[in-house]
Amino acid sequence: MTEGVVNATETAQSVADDAVRHLRGVLAAGGLDAEVTVRSMSQDAVDIDVDGPDAGYLIGRRGQILDALQYLTLVITTHKRDDVRRVRINVDADGYRARRAESLRALAQELAVQVKETGEEAVIEPLTALERRIVHTALVDHADVETYSEGEEPNRYIVISPRK
Repeated sequence: MTEGVVNATETAQSVADDAVRHLRGVLAAGGLDAEVTVRSMSQDAVDIDVDGPDAGYLIGRRGQILDALQYLTLVITTHKRDDVRRVRINVDADGYRARRAESLRALAQELAVQVKETGEEAVIEPLTALERRIVHTALVDHADVETYSEGEEPNRYIVISPRK
């Protein structure tokens, strides 16, 4: 193992430890009954799960609270680091992100069928960059439709159109 890889792994572990400590503090301050665990970790990403009876409170409408908590955790745990390698932090609560991704993939497939049958474009509500990526990826190999994004953040949305 090279020295750079060791340092990257140590950096990810340090970020993971700080993130878990921060999230546990947030839960304690809010009086929430939930546990924080590291689901997986690589040199450039740490995936953290929050599970328990009160984990659902951290999701919010369309994951907005969860997105904000994830962003704050990233800022708090990395703002004073001089590490060369940047480590992404992904926070999920009660399996929300996996359920949302599956829901978006299903919606994309349903709309693709509709677009194929009617020949008319379909527009999906404004989504986050990650959610747009899920939809684009779900339809990238579809023979009959193509996707593109329009609009400006935070109102950027996806259009599904018949393939030309």
